[in-house]
Order: sequence, then structure tokens, then C-alpha cells
Amino acid sequence: MRRRFSRRGSPLVEEGLLLGLSIVTLTVVMSIVVGLLSGVQNTFNLSVFNGNEFIENLRNSLNQVLSFFRIG
Repeated sequence: MRRRFSRRGSPLVEEGLLLGLSIVTLTVVMSIVVGLLSGVQNTFNLSVFNGNEFIENLRNSLNQVLSFFRIG
């Protein structure tokens, strides 16, 4: 005896598998983006761009340059 398979369920199964695959892919891409952004944030937190220190160093450097040229 030969079994008869339903042709109606086949597109639904295919669409379900594609939807599941797209959700997994989106999750992987989002986790990569979040990892990169957190790495960039940690880099900026550890760098010289720490608000007040950076501005104070910039003022000191500018004052040294101006005093060298006897402007300030």
C-alpha cells in the first residue's frame, strides 16, 4: 500500500521552518551587535575621553601652546 501525503501541509511546514530560521538568525546578529557596542562603550570608558579630565588636559595643553607663542 502506498501512503498519500497531504500537499496542503507542506507549505505551512516550510514557512514555519523559514520563520524559525529567521528568528535564530536575527537573534545571532543582534547578539553580535550588542557585543560590539558594549566593547566600544568599555573602550571609551577606559580612554582619555573621560569628561572633566579630557577637558582639563585640553585646557592645559592649549594654555601651554598659547604661552609658548606669548599670546595668552
